Amino acid sequence: MVGRKVIVKGGVYHITQRAPGRELLFLENRDYLKFLSLLKKMKKEFNLSIICFSLLPNHLHIFLKIKEVNLDKAMKNLFQSYAQYFNTKYQRKGHVFCGVYRASFCDRDDYLITASLYIHLNAYKAKLTESPFNYKWHSLDVYVKGVKTTFIDKGLVLNTLDFNLEKAKKIYRKLIEEACDIECESLIENKYALKSFYGKLLDRFKEKTISKVTSFVPVFELEEQIKKFVSKERVFAIEEKSALRYLIEQLRSRGFSVSEIASKLDYNRCHVYSLLSNKTV
Repeated sequence: MVGRKVIVKGGVYHITQRAPGRELLFLENRDYLKFLSLLKKMKKEFNLSIICFSLLPNHLHIFLKIKEVNLDKAMKNLFQSYAQYFNTKYQRKGHVFCGVYRASFCDRDDYLITASLYIHLNAYKAKLTESPFNYKWHSLDVYVKGVKTTFIDKGLVLNTLDFNLEKAKKIYRKLIEEACDIECESLIENKYALKSFYGKLLDRFKEKTISKVTSFVPVFELEEQIKKFVSKERVFAIEEKSALRYLIEQLRSRGFSVSEIASKLDYNRCHVYSLLSNKTV
């Protein structure tokens, strides 16, 4: 139920929704495109970050970060808008979605990676495609290819793997490839499916070394990353700004004040405040 959801400012959530029974949400390509256009509109209107998504014929996954306590309003807007479109187009009445959406709160880097992998493997596990890299209606291309124009905010996940974007993409691709044969249940049917998937991933990556990742969850070495940015006079590249912002957020979450962070990075406080507020610096 919505009342039981933990909605916090700046929270990251894994959203799931499905059609009732054996009904379908998407009957043709235009339906998928319509939903994506509504998702883009919702992102802008409600000031959200869309981390990744996967749209399947009878259910969907959206991984997102909210900047205000407006998750319920955003989801209501998205799903009601699509339901109105779907019912009007196909001249039908009744529910398009099966009750209230589910939202799982994410508060750890390992969940970030686990949930994104699960979402991007969903169509492959459902046998809708022979390769997870060939499915059209999810955001995996943004994570492993050079997609320049996108509304997906991939940095939140990729920066946990490596601050070099190209290296992070290679690591992520390898993670997808290695996880393809790991059995996982449907989260739509079993709310503990993601927890089970995470356990299997841990077991798999204890035995294998993937690029620079020697365990499933890379260790976020704060001091090492601080040294990288201290040596730079100014950060210009978009992906570097995203990485620096993530580093600052990690320091803040560990109790460091803005003044302390500015001192560590040899930046002025205004620069740190600007990065935290997502302003151009």
